[in-house]
Amino acid sequence: MRLFIAALLPDDVKAALGGYIASLRKVTEGVKWEREEKLHVTLKFLGETDEAVAEAVSFVTGAAAGNYVPFEMSTGNLGGFPSLERPRILYADLSGNDDGLSALQNDIDEGLEPHGFGRETRTFVPHVTIGRVNGRMRTTGPLPVPEKVRFTISEISVVGSVLGKTGSAYTPLDTFTLGG
Repeated sequence: MRLFIAALLPDDVKAALGGYIASLRKVTEGVKWEREEKLHVTLKFLGETDEAVAEAVSFVTGAAAGNYVPFEMSTGNLGGFPSLERPRILYADLSGNDDGLSALQNDIDEGLEPHGFGRETRTFVPHVTIGRVNGRMRTTGPLPVPEKVRFTISEISVVGSVLGKTGSAYTPLDTFTLGG
């Protein structure tokens, strides 16, 4: 099964980001936008994972979640990987408790290393992926500025991802409350 670990977003934040995506759609071409229900903060992408190892993934994720209290965050500006000038990925950045969320991500990364998952070599940037550029993004007007929304990240989940003809479908497999 294909897995990743995600911090879950409240529905009102997904709705606000969905509205922002709708405004970006009007002035961009060449972007495959994420569906609102799929928006999340990726803490660790695992890829194809054996079922026996998936149990260890859930154990490590649950143990890490218990060591952290919920994070107060805020959506921020539009960004792009590797850059906004030539993006492959478009994202809404997050601010607020970057250090805490980064520490949680690092604990998960470290905890999974003995189970065969390599450590992430790139610096963790708290963000929500909102679109993937197909070739080259073209704009037909100025990019809108996103509304900043304050929210709390209180749950993380081990998520299954199934690839299909119309994209991927996500299913939370195990969800853990921070501090719980």
